[in-house]
Amino acid sequence: MKFYQEVKIKTSTFENIVKSFHDIRLVQFLTYLQPIKIIHWDGIENNKIAFFKLWFLGWKNFKVTHTNYKKKSNQLSFIDKGIELPLGLKSWSHKHTIKKNQSHVLIIDSLNIKHSNKLFGYILYPILIFPIIIRIFLYKIYFKK
Repeated sequence: MKFYQEVKIKTSTFENIVKSFHDIRLVQFLTYLQPIKIIHWDGIENNKIAFFKLWFLGWKNFKVTHTNYKKKSNQLSFIDKGIELPLGLKSWSHKHTIKKNQSHVLIIDSLNIKHSNKLFGYILYPILIFPIIIRIFLYKIYFKK
């Protein structure tokens, strides 16, 4: 299952947004009111680990490694690749892209997930993508300050 969204940010610079993606405070803000605990977060460069606990009928481990880190003068991208996944997920690949445009910065979330049971995967899909969907608002709030 796939999910894709773009969020335009007009209130911050590309450099500030890239700097924020390297800072745990952005992750803390994005997860603040959700049933997610940050256990460990190294950063977004290659081979850095992010370890979370998700609450869904009990606390479940969710661990990703960051791969494909690429930074250019007008774009940053990296992928969260699942290494310890909850709830029967077989794979998790979440690509983050930040692009500098003339009048704004574009933050793109592209997600590809697979579940061991297709039916249960479809049931979980809205729950799994909700924290990404609400970034439409959260990114704009965070980068307004």
